[in-house]
Amino acid sequence: MNDFYHSHGDEDVKHGYVNVNGIQLHYVTSGENDAPVCILLHGFPQNWLSWRYVIPKIRRTHKVIAVDLRGYGGSDKPNDIKDYEKKMMASDIKELLHHFRVKSALIVGHDRGARVARRLALDYPDLVDRLVLMDIMPTEYIYDSLSISEASDNYWQWVFPLAHGLPEALIKGKEEDYLTFLLHQGKDFFDLLKSDGSWEHYLASWQQPGAILAALNDYRASYHIDLPRYRAEANKHVTLNINTLLLWGEQGNVAHFPVLDVWRRTIPNAIGREIKGCGHYLPEEKPKEVAQTIIDFSQNTLTS
Repeated sequence: MNDFYHSHGDEDVKHGYVNVNGIQLHYVTSGENDAPVCILLHGFPQNWLSWRYVIPKIRRTHKVIAVDLRGYGGSDKPNDIKDYEKKMMASDIKELLHHFRVKSALIVGHDRGARVARRLALDYPDLVDRLVLMDIMPTEYIYDSLSISEASDNYWQWVFPLAHGLPEALIKGKEEDYLTFLLHQGKDFFDLLKSDGSWEHYLASWQQPGAILAALNDYRASYHIDLPRYRAEANKHVTLNINTLLLWGEQGNVAHFPVLDVWRRTIPNAIGREIKGCGHYLPEEKPKEVAQTIIDFSQNTLTS
């Protein structure tokens, strides 16, 4: 799987591994070593490859490090729910930054990666120069503010894993069907995945031993561990005072929610932009626009 990018003619992407918190993370790097660092954190149920069209543009201005989160892609997949609390996953990225001797970086996260990015910014603010969160609402908002009808379209997978043991039993032997359902967000997007070979890569990654349990435990940890922590922080009026950009798709998971109003409760200076003609998978559906918006934001030239 690690040769996928090279088979597409991009010799400027290099693979590596680092030991953090008792596990091994897989990552790819690209760009000049002396450039500002941009960390890319993928979403569910994908891996670093979701940034394949974004990396070539961002590496013009940054050294890019795209990480496979623990439980995904080429990274280790521990078995326990507690292994996937966002505090631990954020600590993984902290250790990665220390490995590269990076004092501060532009942190970009999509979907689950954005949840790790948020926690990283809260726990280690000095490491985060600027923060970009894509197509997510706060964890506590999803669990505590959405009605069942509001959550049913785009957030069913937050509840499904909570029936312990049952999801694994239902998915076993149907891994390809399940992944097809997850990624079939409109014909054009699925056709893209099929046409450039990324579907085969995602499927092979999803079929690795421990991958399904890891993804389910990612969501279980959000409910059992992350949510109580965010509730407690909300009661203490904890806020994040880092320059933050929110991006979401016009037809994405959060398009019908008051994105900026909700996020500004905990990130008062957040700015946001809706990406037109785009669904949930922003880095793959609109990579040029996403990459340029990130660069403009990093260079303080983005007008909101």
